[in-house]
Amino acid sequence: MSLAQKYLRKVPQYTRNARHLQSVIGHGNPRKWANLARVELERKMRRIELKGHPYLLIIDPCNYCNLRCPLCPTGLGTLDRPQKMLSLEHFQRYFDPVADYLFEAYLHNWGESLLNKNVYKMIAHAQSRNVGTNLSTNFSETASSDLDNLLDSGLEYLIVSLDGTSQESYGEYRIRGKFDNVIGNLAEIVRRRNARKLTNPTIEWQFIVMKQNEHQIEEAERLAKQIGVDLLRFIPVGMPYDTPDRSATADKWFPTTVAGREYSPAVEQQFGQANKPSPCFYLYRSMVVNPDGGVAPCCVVYKKDSDFAQLPTTDVMGLWNNEKYLSARALFSPRNAPRHVETICDGCDIFAKYDKPHAAVVRPHVHRQEDPADELVQIGRGR
Repeated sequence: MSLAQKYLRKVPQYTRNARHLQSVIGHGNPRKWANLARVELERKMRRIELKGHPYLLIIDPCNYCNLRCPLCPTGLGTLDRPQKMLSLEHFQRYFDPVADYLFEAYLHNWGESLLNKNVYKMIAHAQSRNVGTNLSTNFSETASSDLDNLLDSGLEYLIVSLDGTSQESYGEYRIRGKFDNVIGNLAEIVRRRNARKLTNPTIEWQFIVMKQNEHQIEEAERLAKQIGVDLLRFIPVGMPYDTPDRSATADKWFPTTVAGREYSPAVEQQFGQANKPSPCFYLYRSMVVNPDGGVAPCCVVYKKDSDFAQLPTTDVMGLWNNEKYLSARALFSPRNAPRHVETICDGCDIFAKYDKPHAAVVRPHVHRQEDPADELVQIGRGR
């Protein structure tokens, strides 16, 4: 068994803490650190109405994609949200009101960010406001000029999704994806960064371990060393929370030689999302913004009718404490606070509710490229 396989079997999938600590230190100031402490205290106390501002922004430059991945709502065509390209003007209108409290901005969520050619200016704008940036891409249709634009933008962290070491294994999930293009672009951006003697971006190869590629873990380790990426990260596979036949989907995609973690006897074996510390960290730490300005409660939720708010607004804290956010946080509080509306959070069982920890209706477990807020929590709580 390789080291990667042992890692997947035994260790939780939170591996970027050093990077987040660098953001908290490098992009911090007294106001941000004081806000971070307040947010963490309010979450620990299970406060419903908050005074702390979100310190992580997940903002999607576009929700279009050139691929058709069968466990992604964009690939499946089930987003139930208008598909848009975020303009630079609207990015600034969404970003600027919260910038003074942010350590990082994630410029990706449900689309291929590099399809939006304004993304490089968005990165540069965030960096100019002392906010760290990272971006995830499939790198399948990326031009040579895009590689230079990424390096010129000041991007701090780049994640390249590459699930396999051959076209056959990679293309089974990354439908329309071109393995040779991805591996070539990955090697080239490492080469150009090093040739220019740049320290950024840190470059991560992200490999979702699935049934069709689990036998290629050791080959991926060899290739990653040859290319010179900074990190090869193996992550678990998930599925959209509203997948109709979860058992059949798991049988098709979940690996068989790499063990996941069992959430409870009542549901299928899960990977990476079980046993999250309550209350939900998204409701305290991160704001998730879609290209149409819709504010989702977390990066798991993608449908328009589940949004908690609509940007732009001149009253960020009013948004942060609107009736949907208050009702969602009340699920995790011992206080007998009134719950004004039912939200998508009522049916989520990722985080244990205060009085009925497993009374969930649906399991919002999705194919996600990463879980940034969960990694920041460990820094915020001094771990």
